[in-house]
Amino acid sequence: MGAGLPIIVILSFLVIVLVGLPIAFSFGVASLLYLLSQSMPLTVLVSRTFGAIDSFPLMAIPFFVYSGDLMKGGGISKALTDFVYALIGRVKGALAHVTVIACLFFGAISGSSAATVAAIGGIMIPEMTSRGYNRAYASAIAAAAGFLGILIPPSIPLVVYGLNASASIGELFLGGVGPGLVMGFAFMIVNYLTVDKYQESSREEQALDEKAIRPWEATKQAIPALIMPVIILGGIYGGVFTPTEAGAVAVIYAILVGGLYYRIIERKNFLSISKDSAVTSSIILIIIAFAGIFGWVITTRQVPNMVAEFVTGMTTNKYVILLLINVFLLFLGMIMETVTAIVITTPILLPLVTRVGVDPVHFGVVMVVNLCVGLITPPMALNLLLASRIGKVSISEIVKPLWPYLWVAVAVLFLVTYVPSITLFLPNLLLK
Repeated sequence: MGAGLPIIVILSFLVIVLVGLPIAFSFGVASLLYLLSQSMPLTVLVSRTFGAIDSFPLMAIPFFVYSGDLMKGGGISKALTDFVYALIGRVKGALAHVTVIACLFFGAISGSSAATVAAIGGIMIPEMTSRGYNRAYASAIAAAAGFLGILIPPSIPLVVYGLNASASIGELFLGGVGPGLVMGFAFMIVNYLTVDKYQESSREEQALDEKAIRPWEATKQAIPALIMPVIILGGIYGGVFTPTEAGAVAVIYAILVGGLYYRIIERKNFLSISKDSAVTSSIILIIIAFAGIFGWVITTRQVPNMVAEFVTGMTTNKYVILLLINVFLLFLGMIMETVTAIVITTPILLPLVTRVGVDPVHFGVVMVVNLCVGLITPPMALNLLLASRIGKVSISEIVKPLWPYLWVAVAVLFLVTYVPSITLFLPNLLLK
């Protein structure tokens, strides 16, 4: 019974999920069954779930969720897109390029993929479709570029990984910059090569003529948005405040900018934004709390060591192991929410990769890039779901124009996996 108990616990969790119980509570019920089977006091369930969220660094998550929602509703996203319009000029596929670059900028102030898709996609999908872009293509590029929001720091998934892996969140933030920029550049290349099939260029040129935003005017409007990453990241790496305190600073800054500079946040929508943000943060923290007790169960049953011994018994080749993990995480990202996947797999996979010499910061970024691909891969595909709602088009219609972006994302994933310097260059340069 002892040797098979870890498998029974994991299988019971999967069965409970399939029955239809929300995944957070599935963690709790599976862990409860384990405690009952071992005649352990039920107070362990309470103490371990509370302990999983009783963390000062974890407070960064609700702060960054809240600041992202405030930025989305406070006029920042429009200022960013207008600024990028002024920069891009008449490059072929300009409106789609604007979408990618605006997602990179918004990611630097948000930390959430969903917020990035909603904020930038909400502006750019209608704009692209009104200017001759195929509606499915406009939705596809917004969905793909949206996950840049969790590669460019700050990043909520990287915070979650850092807490579970006891890794430096500051190093993880810097580690996400290189892969995020490479991914964004790759998406722009794909757009340049494929956009002719999905747009009427004459209508786009008309759009650019109509926008005709003077660079200085666009820059002046975007200055508050552009200096926010400098404040957040500069404060963290300058030792002024911690990542958690940076989240609090971001919230105050977003309120001031949205309410006083852009004058869009008012009492009515401020309360609505705050309510939505509280719900989102609560969902994430409930998942982390119950996943914490589940992680404790599989750790006490030596599941990470068992997995490490099983895999290294087959091969000790670091590159083969990373390949197997990539395949596993790509599959997991297709069926599981990002934060949940990170909380479950980090304690299992991290001992394995560190045993074969993989840097924990590098592995954390590789894990997040994997799960980013899952955000645009059915059946879960949260970004596709959001983009389809904004673009008023079915997910099945988005999939065809999305394929080139999906394959390029996988190619960048393997590049990041096997060229660690893409991730580690900035952390090593600035923090070591």
